[in-house]
Amino acid sequence: MLALTAVAMACGLMDLLAIARGWEKARYGWKPGTMVVILLLAVLGADFGDALDRWLLAGLVLSLAGDVFLVLPKERFLSGLLAFFAAHVCYMAAFAPGRGGSLQGLAEHQGIVAGVLAAFGAVYFFLLAKGVLRSGGRGLLVAVACYILVILGMVWRAATSGDAWIFTGAVLFMISDSVLAWNRFVKGSRVFEVLVMVTYYAAQVLLAWSVS
Repeated sequence: MLALTAVAMACGLMDLLAIARGWEKARYGWKPGTMVVILLLAVLGADFGDALDRWLLAGLVLSLAGDVFLVLPKERFLSGLLAFFAAHVCYMAAFAPGRGGSLQGLAEHQGIVAGVLAAFGAVYFFLLAKGVLRSGGRGLLVAVACYILVILGMVWRAATSGDAWIFTGAVLFMISDSVLAWNRFVKGSRVFEVLVMVTYYAAQVLLAWSVS
């Protein structure tokens, strides 16, 4: 576990270096390669007889597909969005309520968590809307709205699990996607690109650890 985690971190650092230096072609290997290592980390710790573990592995596979779509020379943003949408649905299925863990107290306040997430989602959608419309019209705006709903649902579902690894991973995933959307539709920055990947890789590693 620790050795593979170290390999995943090393691959992720190479991807971050590629972002910082503008080595776009290098990212064709490092970005999906990092997810392959994280997926292997989860596979080695998974119980394939456990439906929850199978759902989580499916989410990781779909995340890998989304990474491939987004890193291609001719980026396929909507295809990537759909892949990650499906990944979050799988994660929601994997994050069964009451799995046990150090966050059982949080799991007992689902209504408060839902309210906080709903408020955040509404404000963030409002801030993104103008840039999304300018970039892809109403069709893209609807797609982004649906994506925001599913990732908020994923974080809420993670909170109900009571598992600290799962909840922290889900929150980091939401942060990653939020920064990605801001970088794409509001104001682009190389710093934002790095932050997107740091939080994304950390999220996926934590989710992979949760199956062990």
